[in-house]
Amino acid sequence: MSVTTERGPDARPVARNPGHGRCVVCGSDNQRGLNLAFRQTEDGWVEAALNGDDSLQGYARLMHGGIISLLLDAAMTNCLFAHGYVGVTATMEVKFRHPVAVDVPVRVRARLVRSASSAHQLRAELLQNDEVRATANALFVHRPALVSQDDGSCLEHPRE
Repeated sequence: MSVTTERGPDARPVARNPGHGRCVVCGSDNQRGLNLAFRQTEDGWVEAALNGDDSLQGYARLMHGGIISLLLDAAMTNCLFAHGYVGVTATMEVKFRHPVAVDVPVRVRARLVRSASSAHQLRAELLQNDEVRATANALFVHRPALVSQDDGSCLEHPRE
């Protein structure tokens, strides 16, 4: 599977959370993951692009809805990172608007809608051929304890 992330000179990389290295979507330490590199654009979105393949399908040549949801959730998580927050998904509503082909590149993006001290509302979109194919609205709960320690454990769930 090939991954692309370039969107031009206005995009800059999102700083990765050290406790997120094994993430199935964006973790650089996960050999079996998608290894997407999210970038923040001048217009306030955080985005990444993916050239998929049939390993992401549900029905023949169509991307599985769970994969679509995974990509939308990851875009919102990386949007939080771009704003200096660490959080987990509390609720997420996904709307599947059009089928997504596995063999046509997609772009997933997210933006922060509203933020309070312990909760953040975000919106994400998955686009294919510049058409919005799926959207998500989510509430994330601030969880700074998930920041990784030097030994790879997190403060919330230390290694035994």
